Amino acid sequence: LNGFIAEKCVMFDNFEEEMKHEYVEVHNEFRGLVDNLLTAHLLQVDIAPDDFEKQVLESGLSEDPRMQRVVSQLIAAEDFMAFKNMMVDHHIKMQQKAEGNYSGLTEEEERAANDAAIAAAIAADAAAAEAAAAEEA
Repeated sequence: LNGFIAEKCVMFDNFEEEMKHEYVEVHNEFRGLVDNLLTAHLLQVDIAPDDFEKQVLESGLSEDPRMQRVVSQLIAAEDFMAFKNMMVDHHIKMQQKAEGNYSGLTEEEERAANDAAIAAAIAADAAAAEAAAAEEA
């Protein structure tokens, strides 16, 4: 599930309230994935889905802070708005992490990255000039 969320959350780039049709399609994929994984697991441990839900609610597991991620994913499979919010939150966290990693560069690393980008641009310009000269000849 985590791989699915990480892969698909980048589609949820609209942090406003607008709903895109693709969001519904991804939610349906997520719901199918959760249903299949849960059904397979429940078959392995020989528990009916209704019994599982009843046991989770009666045991208080749904309120256990250690289980919040799993519970939120199960809720998101059934509730589109919870799903959309989960995906947008994950996308924002990924962006913040990426920005944190980028800003973590030392000046020397940043200068080296800029120098490499400049060198690549110069090489691309030289290759384009060579190709143009070859066409004229």
